[in-house]
Amino acid sequence: MNMAIHLHKESTEPVYMQLYNYFKAEILTGKIEAGTKLPSIRYLASYLYISKNTVIDAYQQLWLEGYVESKEKSGYTVVSLPSYEYKNEQNQWNHKNSLKQTGQYSVDFHYGDIDQTNFPTNAWKKTLKEIMEDKQNGWMNYGDKQGELELREEVAGYLYRSRGIQTTADQLVITAGTEQLIQVVLSLLNDCPLHIGMEEPGYNDVRNVFQEKGLSISSIPVSETDGHDLSSLLNSSCNLVYITPSHQFPTGKIMPISKRIELLEWAERENGYIVEDDYDSEFRFQGSPIPSMKAIDQHDRVIYMGTFSKSFLPSLRISYMVLPNVLLEKWKKKRYNETQPCSPILQQALGKFIQKGEFERHIKRMRKVYERKYTFLIQCIKRYMGNKVEIIGEKAGLHLLIRIALKNEAILLSEAEKIGINVYSTKPYFAEERASYPLLLGFGGLKEKEIEEGIINLADAWFM
Repeated sequence: MNMAIHLHKESTEPVYMQLYNYFKAEILTGKIEAGTKLPSIRYLASYLYISKNTVIDAYQQLWLEGYVESKEKSGYTVVSLPSYEYKNEQNQWNHKNSLKQTGQYSVDFHYGDIDQTNFPTNAWKKTLKEIMEDKQNGWMNYGDKQGELELREEVAGYLYRSRGIQTTADQLVITAGTEQLIQVVLSLLNDCPLHIGMEEPGYNDVRNVFQEKGLSISSIPVSETDGHDLSSLLNSSCNLVYITPSHQFPTGKIMPISKRIELLEWAERENGYIVEDDYDSEFRFQGSPIPSMKAIDQHDRVIYMGTFSKSFLPSLRISYMVLPNVLLEKWKKKRYNETQPCSPILQQALGKFIQKGEFERHIKRMRKVYERKYTFLIQCIKRYMGNKVEIIGEKAGLHLLIRIALKNEAILLSEAEKIGINVYSTKPYFAEERASYPLLLGFGGLKEKEIEEGIINLADAWFM
């Protein structure tokens, strides 16, 4: 196959996307015909002086979109497509215009993005293939309303190994996303008036669920220095508290064991429940892990929630919760109204992925990757911005906050946007108006080169 592939490694467009776009255009214009076998991953990586993972990512995208098919030990082959006129220049023009319309950035410090370069694509693809080739798995059906048993069993084991939580598959409920988990919890507690305790600042999507239900919400202040102030909760009529103790969102504070015990004592005394959202608990970069509240809950008052969106793959849309026994019995009585929103195929594949040890190997690897990025981001901020910026947050999670005292927040955001860099205000996470808000920098999906480029350009825009 004749290839005139010209990669621009200094471009802001990832190399794998350049490679993907090349093959896509060649296939659509008929220059690479149906039935043609693409060059091997090893050969193309060597030919273009790029990593095999880059080639794999490009081929994987072509496979996902249906341009090629993959057979074991035979590589990737171009499939037959319906013929139509494809104008590459016109397509590029439209693409460029769409970029302007949707607001693309050369560096986007978006919170919640994962590191795609180190994603175990081959291992995950292999696991999916194993599930789909097993005719006994029942993956073509609607699936268990509570979640696939295989996945619930593996999550129960993982929670014991990683967070010290002793639970069973029977206590776990699988659903799609934290907001949906909250909806389920509220449906189980609708037999009594609810008064919610909510972190301030806190996760706005969860707050929106409470507000849409018309529930009364009291703030639990979280300061950047001292963390959670539980005094207002102890003097309130709250009977349900939503909390992110392992890595408070968005301040990054970690709730100490003393306050966790204080909160558990409140729940027992007031006959209340604690929703423990343990997101980001896998990515703590300093010190020994603090036990989850569920692990030290002696009176079954904690509703434990977790998700695979940050730890593994956002597109899975798989979250889970461990219900206290009283609420579990209520759920089982109501389950005839429930539907399972998560794909049985993906649930079974994830269960098998955990069972094989692949998930925990991935977590161990990514903890090092994200710690390196976190440290590098801190170094860049200190090197290029010096004492003009205050860094907020502890050594955990996939984001941190910064405060710049002498500049208006709106001006900072506007100046960043003008140079094609996206940073985020924390204003949406505050229920109460403030004079100023810290800015949020997510780093999970960025390469170190992009982190440094972004901080250098922000320093120039903000301080030069």
